[in-house]
Amino acid sequence: MCFAMLEEAGDRELFAQLYQQFYNKMMRVARQILPSQNQAEDAVHDAFLKIILHFDDLKAVPEERQIYWVVTVTKNAALDLLRKERRDLPMDGEVEKRLPAAPAEDGGFRALVEVIRRMPETYRRVMELRFLTEWSHAEIARELHITEGAVKTRVSRGRQLLIEAMRKEGYACE
Repeated sequence: MCFAMLEEAGDRELFAQLYQQFYNKMMRVARQILPSQNQAEDAVHDAFLKIILHFDDLKAVPEERQIYWVVTVTKNAALDLLRKERRDLPMDGEVEKRLPAAPAEDGGFRALVEVIRRMPETYRRVMELRFLTEWSHAEIARELHITEGAVKTRVSRGRQLLIEAMRKEGYACE
């Protein structure tokens, strides 16, 4: 990592602790979004660079909430990498070919992520936080500055939209 970007020895030490503490979680988040281990490693590397660039922002986050900040940075880095990859693909259906043909291949997770990304913003953000980063209703409410009741309503309605969309994609949903 680029410890040289951190000027103070205390910051470098704190960063090393954060790296040890969050690396595995960050890899899991990136791996859920990206199709290969190498891409996930690239996304985590990019996330750590972003963390270094915004290290003062991270230090301002209460310690018990830092994991959410780090996971969000990682998720965004993975999504950015995925978007860049998709922009580079020819428009011949390659993206669809890479999605699983049936849920048995990977539980349909990538297809699920794709469907969530296509949802209206009101539901998309709540569904990402709830199901991709596994935040609680209370954490989502605080992050989005809405009530827990609104979060629960959006999750419920978003789940219905998600089920309908997944059925259209050919997945059996219960």
